[in-house]
Amino acid sequence: MNNQLMVLLIGGYGIVGKQVAVLLNQYYPEINLIIGGRNLTAATQFANSLSNATAINFDIHSPQLPSNVQPQIIVTLANDPDNKVLHFAIENQIAYLDITRWTDKLKTAITHTHSSSQLHAPIVFSSSWMAGIIDNIIIQYATKFSHVENIDINILYSMQDKAGINSVEYMDRMLIPFEVIIDGHTQSFMPFSDGKQVTFKKDKHFWVYRFDTPDQLILPLFIKAKSVSTRIGFNNNMINRFFHFLIRSGIWHLISGKSFNSFRQKLLYSPGKGDEHNILIEINGLDSLNNPIKSTLSITSPKGQSHLTAIGTFIQIHSILNMRLTNQVYFGETLPNKDFVIKILKTEGINIDFNYGSV
Repeated sequence: MNNQLMVLLIGGYGIVGKQVAVLLNQYYPEINLIIGGRNLTAATQFANSLSNATAINFDIHSPQLPSNVQPQIIVTLANDPDNKVLHFAIENQIAYLDITRWTDKLKTAITHTHSSSQLHAPIVFSSSWMAGIIDNIIIQYATKFSHVENIDINILYSMQDKAGINSVEYMDRMLIPFEVIIDGHTQSFMPFSDGKQVTFKKDKHFWVYRFDTPDQLILPLFIKAKSVSTRIGFNNNMINRFFHFLIRSGIWHLISGKSFNSFRQKLLYSPGKGDEHNILIEINGLDSLNNPIKSTLSITSPKGQSHLTAIGTFIQIHSILNMRLTNQVYFGETLPNKDFVIKILKTEGINIDFNYGSV
């Protein structure tokens, strides 16, 4: 690594982007950070608060770079809906990391990269929950099983937590069915359906519902789990029941047009000042003697989901910088070293509890 290494953070002045930049400043002060986005004033103001950082105007829909800016890595912290930044990175032989894609967009992007005649830099997709770091942890702990039958990922989203505006686009997909692997077969579900009550802690009992995330594609692919489900719920059961009613009754369909965009955004996007983020993962399978095993993995981020996403993004950047990646497509969920992941999560105050026991 040398002092000329540049990392471009697109959306680097957003809720997650700022925290990624601070982590890079802390652990890699020699990196020249480029804070990019369409709001040059906001980008410049934030870059001035960092060491070794500059700001540029960068439009995802028409990507261009000044002649004096030649990053080795482009990190998209804002949605790249038409793959224009991905194409720009491939064309200019720049490593690319994306953490923003839901499942169908991820599939499209993978197809797009395979249609390229030749890659000259690694392409890393890491869009499962918290920039892929949750799946990375699951994959690491799943090695304790001889066979994984099913994985249930349950997410508690605090209404008081910070959230970037991109989270609205991710969640405003309530009418789009998605595919899940159940007993080795593909099955279609609607968002906010098939609810169940989950005890995240002794005093936290909340309803969670089906939710489309790439975890349900990644985990069956890499650990051969026969069933994987991701569910999400707010830390307010009245809100959970309200959204469930809106969707199941058809009211959400009636307010799904462009004329209701502002109204839906108000429903979905009312970020707070930050709150604890909880994830409870249930893993069922067999041990080395083929005995049934049911284990739980609890992950708590005291500073909220945006902090955990930023840590996950930072860990992916660290992997690109330190691993000898060839010029091909990678799933970021499989890249990071377990010891480094655990070390950084512990340093940043993330709590992980793993209970491995018989049924």
